[in-house]
Amino acid sequence: MNTLLSARVIPSLSVLALVIGCSSTSESLPDYNPATNAAAQADSFIYAENEEYMKGVNKIGVMSCNVMFGMTSSASASTSGGFRAGATRATGTVSRSDVKISVTYTASGLEETELQRLADQACENAELELSNAGFELVPHSKIKTNKYYQELHAGGQASPFEFKGKGDTRYLVLGRNGETISDPRYISTASGFSQVFKSIGGDSSEQIEDFLMKDLGMTGVNINLLIDFASLQSDGDKSFAGLSNKDTAKVDASIQLSVSGDIRFQPITQQKCWSEWGKEKCMVKPSHQPVFGSKRDVASSTIFYESIEDATTTADKVTSGLTKTLGFLSALGGTSSSVARDITRYQVNIIPTVYETESKKLTNGLVEMAATKAVSKK
Repeated sequence: MNTLLSARVIPSLSVLALVIGCSSTSESLPDYNPATNAAAQADSFIYAENEEYMKGVNKIGVMSCNVMFGMTSSASASTSGGFRAGATRATGTVSRSDVKISVTYTASGLEETELQRLADQACENAELELSNAGFELVPHSKIKTNKYYQELHAGGQASPFEFKGKGDTRYLVLGRNGETISDPRYISTASGFSQVFKSIGGDSSEQIEDFLMKDLGMTGVNINLLIDFASLQSDGDKSFAGLSNKDTAKVDASIQLSVSGDIRFQPITQQKCWSEWGKEKCMVKPSHQPVFGSKRDVASSTIFYESIEDATTTADKVTSGLTKTLGFLSALGGTSSSVARDITRYQVNIIPTVYETESKKLTNGLVEMAATKAVSKK
């Protein structure tokens, strides 16, 4: 097992031109201090949108609570010969080989059953924090018995499911145990179109939520949280307009537990209902929905893993070596090439007990600060 204290430097690929590819470790995010009053830190961590519509909000009920877990984080960057490379290539005077680097970190040691338990605890705590902040909370046990809530989850996305980000970035999305996920931000393109057509008949997830709110006379609340273990930032793939040289390709990696997310309120006082296509429809305009979310991640500097291994596969190494050779040969031939690749993968071996403890601390802190800020606006 090869323990790495920081991301290794990827060897540069330089053929006459200064073309460099590297991976480095960036600075850590500032810590959230659980010992400090939530209200004192809220302005530093939490932003607010449409907060003016919190006036009069008191009776609330959590209609959805979803937790995303970062499983794989990736980023890429590349060099570019730019405008001059193309111009001088025609005269056969350029010998340049560009490189594209790809860096991936994958979490290892997290079991789905453990993630489900963490998601359930995060949602239960979120309700507790909202209640402690001063809202009148409709118990989840009561909401679950409502016909509209049952209808909402009958048509939702099964939990857990994989949510793919850019490149190889991958998340696992979980709702509460035994419940589905209906938040539109997680719906695929095809399902999204389906939701649009359903809305004509008044049975989209948003419409059902509005009926649930009206039936129970409450402001609906939607909670979404992301627990991540790595943050990767690249310096990009292309130069401005492709006109200037980009002679470096860099990916910065920070392996640190962090939590982000938001709490959305749909005030019952802002709900409008009307008849359309022979059915009742209700809606709270998005611009009238207050949102309290993380303006920066709530993070911990506690080490939550036992090691970070180089998990680059043989196939990755073969691909990297082959494309570099091709790039070198094309450069010697007086042409500009961007086929060279450098692929690196790391495996972060997580300590489950530490991951759980720190995740709870961070999610609790984020929700407490958001709830504190929200209640101050009502």
